[in-house]
Amino acid sequence: MARTIKEKVGPVPAEKVSETIQSVVPTFTKDQLVTSRKYIHRRDALNALLDDSKRYTFTQVDKILKDFDKGVK
Repeated sequence: MARTIKEKVGPVPAEKVSETIQSVVPTFTKDQLVTSRKYIHRRDALNALLDDSKRYTFTQVDKILKDFDKGVK
């Protein structure tokens, strides 16, 4: 009977899983997001809210914009 990967390798620590997931999710610079077609209607807000030196995922940007619209600081 074939063995599963988990049986061959053993349990994977949560830190490794988190690192792997984060490395697969693409991140973008502020400039890339501001000039993207996805956020064409929110360019002014992104220019004001995002940091030039950070990289963001789409999920992070969507949350930042949602919080901004709600008035959350």
